[in-house]
Amino acid sequence: MTLQPDLSAGSSDRDLPVDDKEAEPTIEQVVRALQNIIAERNGFQGDAENYDDIANADLIQVIERKRGLPVALGMLYIHAAQRCGIEITGIDFPGHFLLRVQANGKRKMIDPFHGGISLGPAELRELLKSFSGLDAELEPRHYRPSSDIAILLRLQNNIKVRALRAGELALATRVIEHSLLIAPEHEGLWHQLGALYARLDQDHKALGAFEQFVKRCEDPLHRARIEAVIEELRDRLSTEPTNEDDLGDLSNQIANTPISADENPIKSDGTIVLFPDRNS
Repeated sequence: MTLQPDLSAGSSDRDLPVDDKEAEPTIEQVVRALQNIIAERNGFQGDAENYDDIANADLIQVIERKRGLPVALGMLYIHAAQRCGIEITGIDFPGHFLLRVQANGKRKMIDPFHGGISLGPAELRELLKSFSGLDAELEPRHYRPSSDIAILLRLQNNIKVRALRAGELALATRVIEHSLLIAPEHEGLWHQLGALYARLDQDHKALGAFEQFVKRCEDPLHRARIEAVIEELRDRLSTEPTNEDDLGDLSNQIANTPISADENPIKSDGTIVLFPDRNS
């Protein structure tokens, strides 16, 4: 990893001892460089005023607006740092995506939403309690690295949650369909997709999604509950005109997409009512 010296104050590379020119930058220098380039010089910051705006989870709009959610901004930090040979990883911190930067055997946690500021144990504990309650304490699992797939799913999940809050079920369905192209073995996504198809009265697609869920679910109680839903769907469909496209081309396409066994996509959030009152 090579970071060029700051020549703005009139210093010259010729003035530096040979050992200093070859030395690795300190962790403080690395973090400061990221803060300077991304947050200060280019103006990327979190959008605290319009936090729930769906544009904050759209990476293209984040780049154009220079405002976004922690995970969207974190992806920009990760990309920039990796291009410079900086060791960085996303951290699956509860409620707030963080980054861990490493240099010369030392690590620092930084917050991409707040200009890449460094967070020590005290700040991390306060952040955790704000999302998980006053009784929460820092544990090793809170420092768990996120895989590339998990980061993408977390970004997609933000879009899905905002679509559901706005009642845009069709948009939420498309987001989950796209997420399954990234992580086709994610059982929670199949469950959510089936629930949304059912809400949209697309029972054939709901049946296909729930069958994909049952194939992947290892919880016998949850599997049995969804198997009962599958039987309900089959009974309902048996009284309706048949449709040759029971599973749908998209469902088959997603199911056949390979995924690395060592990836650990994030767990799904929230529940979706399967069969609401049709008259509401």
